[in-house]
Amino acid sequence: MPRLFAVILLIFGTVLAADETNSLKLAAPEGWPGETISLPPGFAPDMKLKGSEHIRFAPGMMKPASDSFFSYAFVFELQSKPDLTEAVVKDEFLKYYRGLCKAVLNGKVPDVDPSQFTLELHRPKSDAKHQPNDKKMDATASYTGTLDWVEPFATKKPQKLNLEIQTWARSDRNFIFACVSPQGRDAAIWKQLHAIRDDYLKKQSE
Repeated sequence: MPRLFAVILLIFGTVLAADETNSLKLAAPEGWPGETISLPPGFAPDMKLKGSEHIRFAPGMMKPASDSFFSYAFVFELQSKPDLTEAVVKDEFLKYYRGLCKAVLNGKVPDVDPSQFTLELHRPKSDAKHQPNDKKMDATASYTGTLDWVEPFATKKPQKLNLEIQTWARSDRNFIFACVSPQGRDAAIWKQLHAIRDDYLKKQSE
């Protein structure tokens, strides 16, 4: 697990399982550490989503010079309410990232105002190829997004994060899967992120 990220999660008592346990619900290449945390996390207690988050981090997650800096994939496995409307997804992600930044910086960079972070979401013209192929799954939706925030761990500087998000419901549970990276969408890291996502969606469809 990336050390700086792990420290803040441990401080707020949100880690349920580190590295080789529940995080392996997300298959990833060798060298991609992971963890599972409870939702809402301690750094964003105002989130309405309740459940667990499984994360896999790229090897360069905390290395600003790396092509995989701050690149990771995660899935929220959630209770059935609230419904995952676009407004809910946007609001909950902003609460998550604003809370994370505020907790990590802890007032050390007073000029940073997390309330000013923004997230733009867009619906692709066709999102069928990225959705689980299972009649038991419904309320599916895909988004591309851009988060403007301050990366609080390694650089403490403004950063644009590109996100690809899928949401769906199955039985009495809701799911959100996200691939995240500051790299352009044609960068090699996205192939690895998509492979993690596609493997998880395939397992969900079995």
